[in-house]
Amino acid sequence: MMNKKNDIEIINAIRSGKDGAVLNHLYKVALPNIIRFITRNNGDKDEAKDIFQDCVIALYNTIKLEKYDESKDVEGFLYHVARNLWINRIKKKNKLTTFQDIDNHTDEDTPLAYMVNEEKQIAIQGLMEKIGTPCKELLKFVMYDKLTMKEVAIKMGYAGETVAKSTHYHCKQKLAAFIYANKNLLSLLKE
Repeated sequence: MMNKKNDIEIINAIRSGKDGAVLNHLYKVALPNIIRFITRNNGDKDEAKDIFQDCVIALYNTIKLEKYDESKDVEGFLYHVARNLWINRIKKKNKLTTFQDIDNHTDEDTPLAYMVNEEKQIAIQGLMEKIGTPCKELLKFVMYDKLTMKEVAIKMGYAGETVAKSTHYHCKQKLAAFIYANKNLLSLLKE
């Protein structure tokens, strides 16, 4: 668990843009708990890392937008966002019936987690404007409408689910390229 002093240092480093060391620290301290939670709940390490990256982006955006409640624990914030993202992903996949460690952190962050997800969506929408209409539409179907690849294929007029998956992958790569071109976001995603 991080202490309050570390939390304040993390918040200040992100606000000032000197966040390279912060990201390494978060990967060292917070990622193992998120990996443990996700792997205990039918996920794998790669899925946990993907979720963790989304959590770090949410933390970064929340702090940059001055929406972060400094009375909250940074590690708890990351865990809570990861937990919510994972639960949503699993509900979508209908893979999981029970969760372990679900009550490890309090639910007092729920309004904050909701706000973080909203701010994250705003940031992603800004990036999606840059990737073109077909990719924007496809990613919207997947991320916001929570459609399956089969449903995406039908809506987009693709030959099948495989084409939708391939196009989805390429669109995510295109989106990632824009993220990596943004120095601040890139520093957050580096290991």
